[in-house]
Formats: sequence, structure tokens, C-alpha cells
Amino acid sequence: MKSRDLFTIHDLIASNYTITKLASGNYLHKFTPATTATVYEFEANSTPVVVEGERYNIGYTVDDKGRNIIDLSALSLTSQVNPMISFLAAQQIAKGNYSAEKAKNDQRVTHSAKDGYYWGKKYAWRMFGTVIAKEAFFQYLDEIGHPSVPCITRDPDLPYSNGQSTAYKEDGLEEAMRNLIVSATKASAASAAYFKSPLYSKKFTIKGINAITDKK
Repeated sequence: MKSRDLFTIHDLIASNYTITKLASGNYLHKFTPATTATVYEFEANSTPVVVEGERYNIGYTVDDKGRNIIDLSALSLTSQVNPMISFLAAQQIAKGNYSAEKAKNDQRVTHSAKDGYYWGKKYAWRMFGTVIAKEAFFQYLDEIGHPSVPCITRDPDLPYSNGQSTAYKEDGLEEAMRNLIVSATKASAASAAYFKSPLYSKKFTIKGINAITDKK
């Protein structure tokens, strides 16, 4: 799983790609989306990494000079996304983090449900939904009526951070996500990044393995 410091963008069409030699001997690669002047950059060797006109999922950080620096391990072609492989990869990563995330959930999420284990929103997404965007995950669960209860979330480092939120029942969460991914088909031939499903009313993105992160 990529760093939570990464920002992510899906289905970016690369344009204005340039490669410039630096005094250090490395090469500075820059490009912009087709529809904005925002510059994304990274250092590498002289071999082209990006193809103009192709659609990419990217992960990047913003440095202290305001530059958008791409993490090459979080750069992937949207046309190469295999939904089920991405889902399985996300679940494998989540299983490795289960104990740590459950400890946080136990400490920070309070609810009154007695019929099973419930995850606060943030932790439910981290454990079961990072293969899609956070907002899509919550909206999908609401549409299918997945069991949920009101909860209070607290950050132990911030004594006045109590907030009203929602917790989702663990039982059935993985199955619900698997059903969404299995039923997903390309939304249109024009965009390789967006999918649709008869289980969900909106188009959504499925992340490539390199783009899976619990940042956003």
C-alpha cells in the first residue's frame, strides 16, 4: 500500500511531456493533464516513461516548493487495470494491517451495536474498500443497505475531537465489495478508468495495484 502522504488522481490524460537533462546527470520528466496546466514531475533516466495521450492513475506528493512530485511506484496505465487482481491485492494488503487497524478501531470508535463487529467509516474503507475511492465505497454501502449504526469517533491525541459518524458491520463487507468488483464492466469505450455495475447507481474507478492507497 502506498504512503498516506500521497495524493491520487485517476484517469489523467498525459500531455505536454518533456524530458530535460539536469546538472546532476538525472533527467527531469514533466507533463500536464490534457485539460489543465497543472505540472507533474519526477526524476529518472533519459528513457521515456509516459506516453502522451495515454490515461494514467498517479500518486504524488507536494514538496516545500509547491511542486507535484510523482511517486513512480504509484504511476499506472488505467488501461491495464484488472479489477479482480486489484481487489485481491487490496484485500491482501488489508489483511496484513488487520491487527493494527482493529486496535485503532477498538480505541477510537464507540457504538451500541451488539450483533457483531463494526468498523468506523475510515477503518471500514481501509480494510475493505481501498480498491475504489472512499466516497464511492460509502455511497455503495448506503445503496445496498449494508448494516450500519451511528457511532462516536475519538482521536486520543485530540481530547476534544469527538465526532458523530457511522460504523459498518464487518460481516458481509468483503462479500459486498467482491460482488461490486465481479459485476463491474467498463462504463464506456471512451474512458478506460470508469466502471459501472448493476449494484451501484454511479460510475466509479477501480485502482490499479500501483495506485492502491488509503490516503483518498
